[in-house]
Amino acid sequence: MSVQQELEPGAGHGVEYRRVFGWPVRWHENALQLVTGSGIGAVAVPRALADRVLAAVARQGCEGPAVCVLTKRGSVVVLLVEADMLAPGEESLPGGVRVLTAGTPIRLPDERSPRDLTHWIVPPDPRQRWLPSLTSVLASIRSVAPPRVPAA
Repeated sequence: MSVQQELEPGAGHGVEYRRVFGWPVRWHENALQLVTGSGIGAVAVPRALADRVLAAVARQGCEGPAVCVLTKRGSVVVLLVEADMLAPGEESLPGGVRVLTAGTPIRLPDERSPRDLTHWIVPPDPRQRWLPSLTSVLASIRSVAPPRVPAA
């Protein structure tokens, strides 16, 4: 069986994400979660900005998995990254963009629940197992949205 077939719905996604990509995933309250840390980071981008960010990331050749997640603040797109640097302060990021801290759980799509609002915008690709660097993703984000202006 190929890796792609193993990632088809119903194949035990949690186990496959761990085996194929090495992601630290777990089941929590009947939902599959990836927990940031151990070199895996994430950047949350407001849904309204996400299309421009994803296009900029693609232009730079640093595409990686991106998942749309419903939060208390509305929908956000979470880009998975390699944590190659310390997270910058919020003032150096565009409004609404956040680098998630280590230990943050990120809900992953569950194909067994068709009503689940969490879904892949850019699904993980078993042929491209690396994640783009946090540095390159933040540079792409800044190319389409200016950092916050500090209050005077």
